[in-house]
Amino acid sequence: MNAVIFDIKRFAVHDGPGIRSSVFLKGCPLNCKWCHNPEGISGAIQLWYFKGRCLKCGDCVKVCPEGALSLDKKTGISIDRNLCTDCGACTKACPTGALTFIGSEVSIDTVVEELLLDRVFYEESGGGITLTGGEPLAQGKAALEILRRMKKEGIATAVETSLQIPPETLKAATEVTDFFMCDLKIMDPERHKKAIGRNNIRILENLKWLAASEAQILVRVPLIPGFTDSRENLNGIAEFLDSLERALPVELMNFNPLAKEKFRVLGRPYEPAGADSPYSPEDMDEFRDIFLSMGLEVK
Repeated sequence: MNAVIFDIKRFAVHDGPGIRSSVFLKGCPLNCKWCHNPEGISGAIQLWYFKGRCLKCGDCVKVCPEGALSLDKKTGISIDRNLCTDCGACTKACPTGALTFIGSEVSIDTVVEELLLDRVFYEESGGGITLTGGEPLAQGKAALEILRRMKKEGIATAVETSLQIPPETLKAATEVTDFFMCDLKIMDPERHKKAIGRNNIRILENLKWLAASEAQILVRVPLIPGFTDSRENLNGIAEFLDSLERALPVELMNFNPLAKEKFRVLGRPYEPAGADSPYSPEDMDEFRDIFLSMGLEVK
């Protein structure tokens, strides 16, 4: 069995308790206009351009059979995604690896072998492995197999998920996952669909079910200017969490504008375009107060 991944990050400290290794699986059913890892939205292996490595030699432009590449001596290479067929001719011609593919299909055996290299760090720090993406459970069979294999090795497991997944996949995941980090973004179903591509009905139903289980859960709320940061939306999220069968801790994730360049490389508009900096500590305190006033724990 294989999985399509775009990174394995070792010695991670922000993807769950302790020191962890995080596996980034490609593919997501959502299409957030601010996604921090937009290279993980498509399940396909994609051409990627690293501007800092580019010599601006133009060799890639010469070999592209579709004419999808163009060179500006100041800004570098531009990729017409409507013409590009991901044939790989440019990556072979590029002398520095400025043009390369993001994502690779690898065997589960290879992934597990890589993750087990850091067993001692997991054990000493109370860490483990985290599946992220993209939406890792979109590759349900592959993700579940990685989780099963790691649990069999006695390694703690975590999953970062949008919960836009089939209920049966979520139920299977609870059997092999120690810790779920679940995103809640927009409460209004129509606004959710407009901003993200789908409504949130399945997400909310899955979170209700998960909260009624014995799973360890952290709810994460990304704060995105113009999308998720209104008092009305945050109040709605807080009220929903307050209605669940048990209280769940909340992490408010400050806005990070660093994904803007990734969107440019992918030829996609970055819609929080006017926002260039995280929220101030004072702003974050105001956001936290919304959740604290409902009696919720805020990390």
